[in-house]
Amino acid sequence: MTILGLLRFRSIGKTACNKNDPNQEPNWNPGVIRTDVLISLLHPDASAQPAAPRVPIEPPMKIFVSCFLLSTAVWAQDPIQVHGYIQGRFTNQEGVPDRLEIRRARLTVLGDASSQLSYTAQVDVVKKPYLLDASLMWKPAGAVHVTIGQLKIPFSTESLLADNLEVPIERARVVNSLAPGRDTGVQARDVGLQVSGILERRNRPWIEYAAGIFRGQPLIYSPPAHFRATAARVMLHPIQGLALGADWYGSISVSGGPVKRRSEAEGSYKWNSLTLQVEQIWARDGKLEHSGGYALSGWRFDKLWEGMTRAEWIRSNTSKPNTGSFIYEAGVNYYYGKHVKVQADIGARTDQSPPRTTGVFLAQMQLSF
Repeated sequence: MTILGLLRFRSIGKTACNKNDPNQEPNWNPGVIRTDVLISLLHPDASAQPAAPRVPIEPPMKIFVSCFLLSTAVWAQDPIQVHGYIQGRFTNQEGVPDRLEIRRARLTVLGDASSQLSYTAQVDVVKKPYLLDASLMWKPAGAVHVTIGQLKIPFSTESLLADNLEVPIERARVVNSLAPGRDTGVQARDVGLQVSGILERRNRPWIEYAAGIFRGQPLIYSPPAHFRATAARVMLHPIQGLALGADWYGSISVSGGPVKRRSEAEGSYKWNSLTLQVEQIWARDGKLEHSGGYALSGWRFDKLWEGMTRAEWIRSNTSKPNTGSFIYEAGVNYYYGKHVKVQADIGARTDQSPPRTTGVFLAQMQLSF
């Protein structure tokens, strides 16, 4: 029995039933899974001799069938969607101990409980904080969405983009170092209340906004410093494909750390298969000020191949000279269908103090469903 045969079984209940067919079995229900059909799929020889007695399924097969029936029943419900992916990475870089690693292994469950209420839950079994998303969204109007729970802080396009959709293998260093929630190692997540939405003009997005208040502590894993803060983000779409915006984040009260401020200007342009994106972040932690940004270009040559280049810059202390670093990268992505992505990136990093240049090579394979 092949995997394809198991996947095809999921559609039997939906396509084989015809209520207007007088020859249709009276007890056939498209909402009920026929275990005898599944057994015949798993044991083709049994279906060739209908009169032969059925052979009892061994306990391991019973477990497999039960898991398969459960997953099929879950996936068949429109209010529930199950997605996931796993990323395996090879890193060749000075100072990196784990060259081969399972970088991420994530499972997401989301859906609509009603026309105005949706939910999202996401876990990562190999990386803290493990529980990434756990939120409810109320949609009283098309331009107003209210979200409560653990979610991403509305700051930086690259920080908000899902990891499996990133064009480079790794996010820009400035985003990982300065974006709220990524600088503290909690994957840009926080618990809070957010209002967001999209205002349309002439049947296309015109203004995209998000604003929220956050408590500074994720539900499961929490760093020593807690930043109770507010955040806001506004993106304008003046013409088709162009987006210009600004982001802001500021702590209201702090436990175990300095006052934190973040501000950003960003923009992107998409035309056919070309993507251009740039971000600049200004940060202040107490009296320490630092800044940085990146410029990214991506080109989807066809359905299989995609190329990218990126330049990054970051200053660890803007009040002192020679505290900057520059990173230059290039990479290629290969897509095999919708569920496999293979990536390879190469780059060089130049530090001003102490003066040195180091290289890096990353390779990653992603499997998703």
